[in-house]
Amino acid sequence: MAAAGTGSNPDMEIENDNKPTNHPRKMNLILVPTLLPLRTKNEPSKTGRPPHKGATNSYFDRPTTEFHGGKRRRPVDEDEDPDEGPMTGPPPGCPWMGHRNYSKMASVPIMLTQELWDFVDYISPTKEEHQIQEYVVRLVRKTVKDLWSNADVVVFGSFDTMLYLPTSDLDIVLLRDGGFNKLDLNRLASHLRRSGIANEVTVISKAKVPLVKFKESITGIPVDISFNLTNGIDSGQVISTYINEIPALRPLTMLVKYFLMIKNHNEVYKGGIGSYTTVIMILSFLQMHPQIQVGNIDPMDNLGVLLIEFFELYGLCFNYTRVGLTVRDNGSYFEKKDMPTNHRSGRSGQAQKLLLSCIDPNDPTNDTAKGSYSLQKIREVFAGAYGALTQAVQNRDRELFMDDKRVSSSHVQFDDRNRVAADSKQKSSGLHRSTQVSLIKEVYQVPMHIIRHRQKIAKVFLDGTYQVMFGDPIVHSLDLKTV
Repeated sequence: MAAAGTGSNPDMEIENDNKPTNHPRKMNLILVPTLLPLRTKNEPSKTGRPPHKGATNSYFDRPTTEFHGGKRRRPVDEDEDPDEGPMTGPPPGCPWMGHRNYSKMASVPIMLTQELWDFVDYISPTKEEHQIQEYVVRLVRKTVKDLWSNADVVVFGSFDTMLYLPTSDLDIVLLRDGGFNKLDLNRLASHLRRSGIANEVTVISKAKVPLVKFKESITGIPVDISFNLTNGIDSGQVISTYINEIPALRPLTMLVKYFLMIKNHNEVYKGGIGSYTTVIMILSFLQMHPQIQVGNIDPMDNLGVLLIEFFELYGLCFNYTRVGLTVRDNGSYFEKKDMPTNHRSGRSGQAQKLLLSCIDPNDPTNDTAKGSYSLQKIREVFAGAYGALTQAVQNRDRELFMDDKRVSSSHVQFDDRNRVAADSKQKSSGLHRSTQVSLIKEVYQVPMHIIRHRQKIAKVFLDGTYQVMFGDPIVHSLDLKTV
């Protein structure tokens, strides 16, 4: 049975001229294609996703969630039918679901896409949170200038590209003529401690990229300061360009980054996959997807299926031992034996074979994934996420649609979880439709430390601590709109 469709064959046959080829995949990527259809561009969208004409850098223009009393409140569905029974609210541990009536949607894949959009909205920063990040940048800049008046303090990374998560590090680079030396790392660390703006100050001087790491003392926001390296700035500009061209890159990046974060696989120095490599992997996946290549589908309307296919591609199907990827020139795969020696890690044996190879679109000699040595574990959690999401979709489809067709008795029936009822008219009952069921809760969770951190940021904003510090007027709300 043909797959619902992702990109080119990751086992990749190599032609005689050694050029990368884009042969269609020979294995199914979605095991239940009739259950997970791709929505074509000719079909109207039935999700609450934002419009996406061109660039999405109008970061806070999306009219979505509001905060009331520190909690997000979702807009009520316009087509909500009171005859379907009262909504019970989100399941425990799923605050992103609000009171949206997912079960009224036309199919389970549409429900999945909508819930993922709601989750992206939930984990995206509010205007208040972004304002606090900007205040932290101003505070760091002032403190550094007190030490080195000729230094430029530049923010880059996920803050610059608007792809940061609630607990993401704030990446800052210091630039000045003449550069810095290792003594300057310790000098800056001592200055930060004396100034009182930093806690848990750590100097990492022996890494490939020396850093001063700390947590800002008021908010606890983690900050990484590097020195005289501009490649991070260049990378951010490339990512912003790609997001303008392919709007679906942003929500998929937020989802995969968050997943890697909660699995503790997002730190390169621990063998994880960094943000830049994550973006390249997702971009390659979208570039090589045959349905996207020919323009048959809008990725923004197929977020759920695409996320499942992403996890399957990199969790089960991709041939890491032979194949690398590049996003240059609309993307392609290449055979690793043709890779320049300086792309490869010094690791040997099995660890070497399990390394992903991602070519930096800014620098063809740089393999951005060469430090991600925990690939075996990452591949396993990707495969697990694929299995969990696929099973959740299958189960929900059976509960909402398939089981009803087999009901012939006149009494109410429940499934083995004593949760879903169906009546004799082969229509979902009020209980059936009003019970909120999350399709992603086995893969995505919101730990309490993230909730507490966001509550702390909100309190700092409402207290006006930074506004007083910088002489700005105290504003208690910025409409609390998210991305």
